[in-house]
Amino acid sequence: MAGVAFVAHCLLNQNAKVYGGARCPGIYSPLVDVLRADGWRIEQMPCPELAFGGLNRFWAVREQYDTAAYRRHCQRLVAAVAGAIELHHKAGQEVVLVGLEGSPSMGVCITSSDPQRGGRPQWPDGTDELTLGQGIFMEELLAALAARGIPQPRVTGITHQLPGHDEASERTRLQAFLKH
Repeated sequence: MAGVAFVAHCLLNQNAKVYGGARCPGIYSPLVDVLRADGWRIEQMPCPELAFGGLNRFWAVREQYDTAAYRRHCQRLVAAVAGAIELHHKAGQEVVLVGLEGSPSMGVCITSSDPQRGGRPQWPDGTDELTLGQGIFMEELLAALAARGIPQPRVTGITHQLPGHDEASERTRLQAFLKH
């Protein structure tokens, strides 16, 4: 077995996305196909946004979620994930994290941002909601792993919801990431 991939919830269950946010039916199969082909075990991380706001929640950006209440919520969810990662680490298994670029919670290198507004984000033509940075859940997970003395796993973000996404390029990038 190659190792264990801890995957953002919505990549394995697009139905967890905010209304209008799903990019494909069910699972993002290119990710699952690559993980299975390379022998990776798949662990689904919880969706902090779904658990916090429910299925009928509104679209939100990082600044709207970056509150003490939401961070405490993420820290509670992260405790279980960090504990599972710790067990795999102690067993000598390789662990990778797979987030979702553009997510206010699960972004790895890109998150969503709208520092000037509240409510449903609406960006003027020519501007973008995306900005460099990690999502809140991902920040809290990496901090929890560090606090436990666990070396940071390799982390990647799936780009399927970003403008200009190319599935073939993403498959190639993911295969290279998984092979080191």
